[in-house]
This record gives sequence, C-alpha cells and structure tokens, in this order.
Amino acid sequence: MSRGTGTAFSRRSYKLSSESEKPKVTGIVNEKLLNDYLYRIFPTTERIRLAAAYRKPLSFQNLQEHLDQLLNSDDGEENNKDQTVEGRLGPSTVVLDHTNGFEGLLLVDDDLLGVIGHSNFSSIRATTCVYKGKWLYEVLISSQGLMQIGWCTLNCRFNQEEGVGDTPDSYAYDGNRVRKWNVTTTNYGKSWAAGDIVSCLIDLDEGNISFCLNGVSLGTAFSNIVMGPGMAYFPAISLSFKESVAFNFGSRPLRYPVEGYCPLQDPPNTDLQKVYRLLGFLKNVIHIGIDGSEGKLVEGDPAAWQLQGEPTVLITLAHIFNHFSPLMASPGG
Repeated sequence: MSRGTGTAFSRRSYKLSSESEKPKVTGIVNEKLLNDYLYRIFPTTERIRLAAAYRKPLSFQNLQEHLDQLLNSDDGEENNKDQTVEGRLGPSTVVLDHTNGFEGLLLVDDDLLGVIGHSNFSSIRATTCVYKGKWLYEVLISSQGLMQIGWCTLNCRFNQEEGVGDTPDSYAYDGNRVRKWNVTTTNYGKSWAAGDIVSCLIDLDEGNISFCLNGVSLGTAFSNIVMGPGMAYFPAISLSFKESVAFNFGSRPLRYPVEGYCPLQDPPNTDLQKVYRLLGFLKNVIHIGIDGSEGKLVEGDPAAWQLQGEPTVLITLAHIFNHFSPLMASPGG
C-alpha cells in the first residue's frame, strides 16, 4: 500500500527508513522487512515453490495476486476431477429447480434452497436425481402446516390439487396430518413442528424409502419402490399457501447424518481448504510480530497478542478477511 490512499499513519509510532538506506520505503515499514513479514504470514506452498525459479518480492501491491495463487493452487486439480458420481445424475451443486421443476406459484430464496408456497398447493423438485445407492437430504420445517415431502421421478406431473405422493412414482411424508402418501395414504410417523428437521432417505439397492424426525427414525415408509432403467428419483416437496421450508442437500454438514447414506451433494472441499488456509494465515499473524525500531521480525506470544493498530498488521488482516467474506456467504459456508 503506498502513500496517497487517503489513510494517514503517525510517524511517531513507526521508524521509517531514511532515503540513504538501501531498502525503499513503502510508507508502512521498509520494503525488505515488509517482504519478509508477508512471506512469513503467507508462505508459499511446495507446489508453488517448485514452479517458481525465484521468489518475487511481496508488497501490498501484489499481495492480492499472491494470496489468490495460494488459495487456488488446488482448484485445477479439484475441477479436473470427474463430477459424475455413480448413482447420481445432475449438477454437483444441488439446489431447487426454479426453471422448470415446479408447479404453481412459489417464492424461492436467493440461495435456491429455501421455498415458500404461494398458491393452493405448489410443488418443486431438486436439480439432481439418484438411481442407485443410498442417499439422503434434510428439510428444516419453518412452518407446521400442510406439506408433503419426499421423492419423485421426472415423469411425475403435478398440479395445484395433486403433489408429491399423489402420483404413482412419487412418495411423501406428511407430518401435518401424520401420514404417508403414494397415491393412497395411511398413518405414518409423528407430528412435526416449526424448527424440526426431516431427513428423507432412499435406498435404491433395496428399494426402500424412510424418514427421520430430528434424527429419530420413523421406520420404513415404502418398500419395493419402482426401480430399473429410466427410473431416477429427485428430492421434491409440495406445500400449501405460506408454508415454508429450507433444504440441505449437503452443502452444509447434515444435522443428523445416517450411517451408510450419502448426502446428495458432496461436501464443498475446495471452500473448506481455503478456510483452513486462511485460518492458518491468521495464526501466523498472531505468532509473528514486527519490531519497527529494530527493523526485524519477532516471535510473539499468542496469549499476550493484542491488536494495537499497527498499519502493516491491519492491512494484512484486511486481505485475509476480504477472502473470508465470500466463503461465509456461499451455500457451502
């Protein structure tokens, strides 16, 4: 960061190099000390060290580029992985299909995971389906009214009178009326309330569908479901006016994971790796200090660390938290 940015720092607190000294002045600490400090806070990975013939001097002018390189060094490897998972079809990021996988009027949240019914009986399905293996997703019940939650195939055609569970190839749990639905209906499960979490499980090896309420199994709801060529099941819901839920397909850790069952969406490993690296950089800030009067780096005591307004440290922290913000706002955060 150079002078003229509109931020003034007191010269009384920091020794700045004189014109006669070798290192150039950055306006924070001398260029050599800043370079040493930034490389201690943001050390290069082994892959980047091997790829570079020499180490480029670091300053606040090129720190953003260096930080991007550190955080994205594994992205190419991650993106080159085959996104096709056996038994699952569709985008690797699973959301509600607000383009054509719905019937009736619905209000879908910006993250495409929350939905509110806005007509008599609206239905919507997810963007990803499964045809083999054991899968689950969770639904946070935000209101306790009339809803039917479960699974459907692409062939299911809903309207504002018939929804998930009212057609032959769809299956649903209804905690408002405490029933299960597959064309006909029988008693099943327990009554749900706002704040409850419903886990929807499908076993396409055995042909079973079951549900859990707040981590407690409600037992097998359907056996011998239709399977075979061309049969794949989407998470789906039908809900009446003003009823609302929020889905978790796996972009966040499941509240109640079930052994042997996989969430529809793989954990966001790339984002998690970035978070761990950023936390490591924060740890370095706490452990490494700058002695401006001596012009050297010092090992600090983490227990006694205090943020005292050092501009170099403040700007360094700003770069770190600038990368935290989008990760916290993402569905995987």
